[in-house]
Amino acid sequence: MRIALLASALLAGLAPFIGAARADELSDAKTALEKAGVRVLATGVMLANEGDLGKELGKSAQLRRTMTLVNKDLQAAEQTAAKGQQALNQLKLQHVQLSTQLAKINPNDVALNNKLVGALKALEGQFELGAQEKAKLDEQVKAARIKASEAREAYLEFVLAARKLGDKLEADYAKKVNDPEVKAALARLNAAAGKQFTLAPTAALIASLKALKRLEDTILSEAIELRSDGRSLWVKVKVDEKYDQEMVVDSGASLVCLPHAVAAKFGMKPTEKDPLVTLVLADGREIQGRRMNIKSLRVGRFEVEDVDGVVLGEDAVAAQPALGLSFLEHFKFEIDTGAKSLTMVKISADGAAAKAANK
Repeated sequence: MRIALLASALLAGLAPFIGAARADELSDAKTALEKAGVRVLATGVMLANEGDLGKELGKSAQLRRTMTLVNKDLQAAEQTAAKGQQALNQLKLQHVQLSTQLAKINPNDVALNNKLVGALKALEGQFELGAQEKAKLDEQVKAARIKASEAREAYLEFVLAARKLGDKLEADYAKKVNDPEVKAALARLNAAAGKQFTLAPTAALIASLKALKRLEDTILSEAIELRSDGRSLWVKVKVDEKYDQEMVVDSGASLVCLPHAVAAKFGMKPTEKDPLVTLVLADGREIQGRRMNIKSLRVGRFEVEDVDGVVLGEDAVAAQPALGLSFLEHFKFEIDTGAKSLTMVKISADGAAAKAANK
């Protein structure tokens, strides 16, 4: 009995010293872990910078909203420019009709002659003003297209940077878990604190990595092989999910251009109801066609519905089918002439018609 009491008294006397020793050991272990980049909390241990990924991913919503807004602005600018072109086409048609009428009247009918000449001059004035306004609209489309491209680029760079950070965090965890110094410091911490902490990705990091994967799933990238004929690069295109057609990749063309005979294979037969469009070729020559809607175009796994196109006149016998910006602008794309490839990147930022076909 007396021995037990003496032992109890001895332990009671040593308690302050034991507690101090444990506190020192706890402090030393915590300092060693923090020096190694491991944060010690009351609930466990984690990498000190683990939360950086979650903070970074918080920027995604704003970037996606920006993409949605600039894409809507681009569509609105294109629609306005298309209406401006239709107005010009209508003025051209009226000018042709009045000129034809003027050529057929009785030369002695001075009153009617003067009336028609006056109407023609008025139309020419309206056309000049309309052309100036159309030029402004085209500049607005160009500016909107640049903003849309910049927004897509910013989002892609963001996701790539987030992936690098996520990979680094996972690699750091794997490295530190097997680091002898970290393992020893963690063992000392657990012994001093009476805990069973383990160093592993937290539930928050796992959730952030899953969120990053979902963001990556909104991005599709593919390098598509092109064929060269020595002058142009050709790509295989699926039209309306029925027809196979090679087209020249032409980022300088604002619309997808189809020669009359090629369009006929797709059942596209323009009429006078389709707006007349005048295209300026690279050598300065002008060529006319009718603006028509193409149900869908697909290149590789990239598909766009309701594509704005133009069917060229039958006189454009030397024209080639061209894949222009009315398709390409839906994606971030890069043409590598050396490798003869078209790299396309698509982002699902909204409910737009552009989509990656699971073909």
